[in-house]
Amino acid sequence: MLESEAIMKRTAHLLALLVLFSTASAQYVEPWGATRALRMKEAAKLHDELSAMDKQVPYLSPAEQKWLDGELNSGNGKITDRYIRATDSQEYAVSTAKSGFALVLIPLNNLSSLKMVCKDEVLMWAEVASRLPDTQLWQAVDHLVERKIVSKNAAEDFGHSFLAANATLRSQAILNAVVIPYLRGDLNCQ
Repeated sequence: MLESEAIMKRTAHLLALLVLFSTASAQYVEPWGATRALRMKEAAKLHDELSAMDKQVPYLSPAEQKWLDGELNSGNGKITDRYIRATDSQEYAVSTAKSGFALVLIPLNNLSSLKMVCKDEVLMWAEVASRLPDTQLWQAVDHLVERKIVSKNAAEDFGHSFLAANATLRSQAILNAVVIPYLRGDLNCQ
């Protein structure tokens, strides 16, 4: 028992030293929402991460799109076995990912490249924050990673294996860094 107590004490001392050294060497980093230039840089980074996955997703051929539409509409508004099988298909995952990425990539591209009035910038960030945690998008991307259509590396660059959770956290970060400060009147729009 005494030996284990000594090991625990040494471990605690090492942990305390580690914490002290890490805080002493910590450097202040300005939050990405602090200035327009930093927000543009963050938008570009997020755009690049999402775009890397989107570029790997193929477009459906007209025949594939026709098949998917037919299967999804086969029950005339009712959920049928055909509908369920279609939602488990690669074509459905491709269609969902392409449309979901487009809804986020367009405003991110604008945020990273255009100077705009503060209200318009915040509106675009709010659009990104509301669309980013789309569970259907991330479920589709997970399927495409499993099927090796989207590389695991591209997915890991965005959020490792917890894509939907990472998207939700990033959405919250956008709200906290941009939208809420704007509504409070203290967002730096320069």
